[in-house]
Amino acid sequence: MIRCIVFDFDGTLVVSNHIKLQAFYEITYSHDPTGSTVTHILEQYPNKDRHGIFLEIVRELFAKKQIPNNQSPEALTNQWTEAYTCSCEQAIATCEEVPGASDTLRWISQQNIPIFINSRTPITTLNRLVTLRSFNLYASEIYGAPATKSENLGKIQNLAQAQSQEILFVGDSEDDRKAALEVGCHFVGVILGEENRFKQPPEHQITDLYQLQKIITSLRKNNCQECNAH
Repeated sequence: MIRCIVFDFDGTLVVSNHIKLQAFYEITYSHDPTGSTVTHILEQYPNKDRHGIFLEIVRELFAKKQIPNNQSPEALTNQWTEAYTCSCEQAIATCEEVPGASDTLRWISQQNIPIFINSRTPITTLNRLVTLRSFNLYASEIYGAPATKSENLGKIQNLAQAQSQEILFVGDSEDDRKAALEVGCHFVGVILGEENRFKQPPEHQITDLYQLQKIITSLRKNNCQECNAH
């Protein structure tokens, strides 16, 4: 039995990965016009949050003497992080959703399966975005940073009183796949167009969220058959 379904947010419910990526370059353009420092830091620290990424960018720019010595690294990091959050929030509030997102969330809700959102976005910002997109109408609980995705999955498992194999996590990144693997739950990988963010193939792959409905139905049917067999 699938007791609950967990969704990542960016790239899974909304088409926003490009927005968040581009914002790093736009915010730092005056100090890093070529974007080479940003690219290097993003490649070196793929799992850091926005504040951590900006802190590493600032440190490298200071080392390259591209930031005046009289400027506070922490102040600049905070300034860029805040600007990034505001810029992304405005854009993500109105960007396209992943095809089938609202319809599938509505369908899952009609099946009486609890829905959770689990993202690396800071929880305060995530709550605002989920509400602005009206996904809060379907989500039982929303989990974000500073906790990791695997930590949040553990909290969801306890709240839902579910076995790991009774949880289905839907995400679009290697980080999501690894979190599901760590917890031991089912995983569906969302791959939009050419944007494949997985280093290893996910358990299930979809290119829109309409396809998720068939996977959920199949998993529930298989689980029921296993229960009857016992």
